[in-house]
Amino acid sequence: MKKLFGLLLALCFYTNSNAVTKVACIGASITYGATVNNREQNSFPAHLQKYLGDGYAVENYGVSGTTLLRNGDSPYYKTNEYQKALASNPDIVVIDLGGNDSKLINRSRLNEYEQDYHAMIKSFKDLPSHPRIILLLPVVSFVTDTTGIWDPVIVKQIIPKIKNVARENKVEILDMHALLVNKPDLMPDKIHPDAEGSRIMAERIYKMIKFNK
Repeated sequence: MKKLFGLLLALCFYTNSNAVTKVACIGASITYGATVNNREQNSFPAHLQKYLGDGYAVENYGVSGTTLLRNGDSPYYKTNEYQKALASNPDIVVIDLGGNDSKLINRSRLNEYEQDYHAMIKSFKDLPSHPRIILLLPVVSFVTDTTGIWDPVIVKQIIPKIKNVARENKVEILDMHALLVNKPDLMPDKIHPDAEGSRIMAERIYKMIKFNK
């Protein structure tokens, strides 16, 4: 009996010591790595995996063009990737949605943004893993087409809403907007960070995850 108990104890210790922390990256094209050369290695989730190392498994659930808004032109919550992310029962969830919600086609629905964000957060909080949740403020847009991803809408409407949601849900928030606002050279198409911009994002997220700062 003592030998059996010792074996079970050793097995539990081995399992716990080899547990991998699962990180789910939720988002649109920036998360996916659109326009990034060799996105499988250079998207911000891929860089985040490199920073975090073997004790973590970072999964990229980004879907280009998607909105946080459930009534947006391309809602993330309707995607297969969203369902896969939920099914993965992650330990940490990083959500980067909001840029596409600033498009003219979606602005009339922004009064629904906070309630839809509450619903998304709840869908993850209710998982058995009860994950740590980090909300990213949208990356700056240098686009001058006012019908597209328009930075004044991001700054004046979407960012304040995300801050409200984070406060009300008692989840963490990380400012990606300020991170690249003075680095237009790292955003060749004025919307998507290149490999270096993605690395900078990943480094910042890594510091939040590991050191909570």
